[in-house]
Amino acid sequence: MFQDIRAQQEAQGLEPWAPFTDEEEWGLVKWLISCVGHTAIDEFLKLPITSHMKTSLMSKYSLLKAIDKLPQATEWKLKKINVVGNRTANDGQCEKEDLELWLRDPVDCIRELMSNPEFDGCVSYAPEKFFADKEGKTCVFDDMWTSDWCPFSQHRLPQGAVVAPVILASDKTSLSQFCGDQEVWPVYLTLGNISKDIRRQPSKHAAILIAYLPISKLECFTRDVSSVEHYWLFHYCMAQVLEPLVSAGENGVDVTCPDLQVRRMHPIVAAYVANFPERCLIACCMENRCPKCTVGRDNHGDMRESGEMSSDQSESELALPHNDIFLSMTLDILHQLHKGVFKDHLVAWCMKIIGEDELNFHFKAVSSYARLRHFKKGILKCKQWTGADYRELECVFLCVIVGAVDNRVLAAVRGVLDFIYYAQYQSHTEERLISALELLHANKDVFVEHGVWEHFNILTIHLMVHYIDSIHLFGSADGFNTELPERLHIDFAKCAYCASNRYDYVIQMTMWLRCQESIYLQNAYLHWWASQNPANKDSHLQDSDSSIDSGSDAESPSPADHHELQVADLPQQIHRFTMFTVSCGYFVPRTCPFPNSTFQHLVDNHNASLYVKVVSPAQPHFNSAKCIFKVRASPEIPPKDIRKLPAPACFDMVLMIEDSKEYTGEDISGLRVGEVKVVFNLPPRLGHFACPLVYIHWFCPLQTFNENLQSVLPVDRVFRLVHLAPQFSREAAEEFYLNRYIDLELFERLLYSL
Repeated sequence: MFQDIRAQQEAQGLEPWAPFTDEEEWGLVKWLISCVGHTAIDEFLKLPITSHMKTSLMSKYSLLKAIDKLPQATEWKLKKINVVGNRTANDGQCEKEDLELWLRDPVDCIRELMSNPEFDGCVSYAPEKFFADKEGKTCVFDDMWTSDWCPFSQHRLPQGAVVAPVILASDKTSLSQFCGDQEVWPVYLTLGNISKDIRRQPSKHAAILIAYLPISKLECFTRDVSSVEHYWLFHYCMAQVLEPLVSAGENGVDVTCPDLQVRRMHPIVAAYVANFPERCLIACCMENRCPKCTVGRDNHGDMRESGEMSSDQSESELALPHNDIFLSMTLDILHQLHKGVFKDHLVAWCMKIIGEDELNFHFKAVSSYARLRHFKKGILKCKQWTGADYRELECVFLCVIVGAVDNRVLAAVRGVLDFIYYAQYQSHTEERLISALELLHANKDVFVEHGVWEHFNILTIHLMVHYIDSIHLFGSADGFNTELPERLHIDFAKCAYCASNRYDYVIQMTMWLRCQESIYLQNAYLHWWASQNPANKDSHLQDSDSSIDSGSDAESPSPADHHELQVADLPQQIHRFTMFTVSCGYFVPRTCPFPNSTFQHLVDNHNASLYVKVVSPAQPHFNSAKCIFKVRASPEIPPKDIRKLPAPACFDMVLMIEDSKEYTGEDISGLRVGEVKVVFNLPPRLGHFACPLVYIHWFCPLQTFNENLQSVLPVDRVFRLVHLAPQFSREAAEEFYLNRYIDLELFERLLYSL
């Protein structure tokens, strides 16, 4: 696509940023379209000062006309739907309702996705298998092309064809914030050929909006049939949206890929990402039934799954090739595990056992952690929870109930937390989910014995059984989380609605999105042009990606980056590192802004610092980006505002490499927990040190009972930040637990160590 655009520009003698005058004017256009409303654009362009800018833009009208000349995304189409109800109007005729379905051709959207050269190197065109052992017995399930679905579907296609796993996602969302009932129902499309690390970054534009489904109460039908008619309306609309995929999946289509090769691709609907109500809508089943299997509605409490539903049980109007809609529905970590199993059930049960006030006191008393929210007011006053709040609650929940409940309750909680943490792995090498699920079911009856719950015929707990098969079929579950559609709503629904006048807003939203997509395509084209012309790279404005709630938008590191850190790979603000090792990098500020530590001599005379940053390399098993731990050793800081209290002293807990010979890098052998009291440098007259030093207050070594000690060690012995939780009582705590649930890396490291 970009090659054709450049060829046309060269034939006409135009610059790459045409139809705009130069690169500076293009930067102004991007800012106006992205950050300024249409009325404000007109006002800005009419200001006298803009005449000195020598821009070709005279008004909003001329600006939009210029944008119409930019590369265009797939065109929107309107399909009118006339619904005839069973209610009789005053004239004796059946009541009718006119609805609008806005849609785009999904095949053209797939061509648009695959033509983006920025995805080159992040796309797979054939199934692959990875193994954790030389014998090839332990499969590694990661991206979709490493799953069982891709080779199974590839074998159905002609030789030389490429399977394109289509991933759909839909989620009805509200648009009005304080009043009104405006809603919209977006449907998104992406491809399993694209790496999930790219798909999960909204700034990469690896997901395309293909439809706005109509939303109606269908008041032309009587109440007894209205629910069924909603099912039929949804399936009819989805049949209209996906109809082009029928012939494309059977016969294939020629697609230009990011590596500029033309391939015969067969787009096949492989996965559908949706929350539980929409999965039931897709499966045409009641919400007290499992949408993936035929288990009875009264048998959800057992650790078993019944026979799978077959595609001939579906009442959908559209027969997609090589597709089983029941197998296509993926599971939802956000709503099912974080919210459903953990927050709505487990937390509520434990709160009844311990008592609301007592559990709230434990949350207030838990020690702080640099990367974690501290519930200093407890959790009772929290009215609205987000996915990030659920995860932060999970990090400390086991710590706050230890000592307040019996061992069987602790075992059940551990089973749920272990399952949730395993489900979030970015790659799976063994079926640890089964052991966690067995631990939960072996101890779940304790909640019935305590009288906090009557039965375990709970559908969200039953759905946990399907995770193992889903990971084998589609790859790791983190690539199909509903957090991505929730985040896409901001760009494709809420921002688009805010740009409208709130009246007949859907058509205005499509026009606004068309304009935004033209800006993105032009910007991507200029990036490509700069990459083809190295001399112009420095002059071209590079846009940095924005990050989301669940994670980072940093690009995935290469395998070599996992073993060696380079200064150029690190964020700009932490380039002044004092030392690198194979596994970590360390950064210490050169000056101490608040030289009033209780270790006054070290602070005044030896350049003590308030913190040290430890950079841990990326670990694809848990996190594809480098992790930065900020270890604080800060005294009490006086407030700048006399109305506020001083910032309390903060001395973080760390894992230190005490015995480098015993330390292997895999478990906690050779490591010891300590409290960092101060980070400092010694003057040259006392000797040469390769790195700064840390003054450590030791805790008892893990699994031993030695007395506390103090030591001074080099900063390169700091392995990582850890969280200690007290054994709760109304008196001062003397024993602490090492919290293994603080993040996935420590969870894995302490799996068999404690």
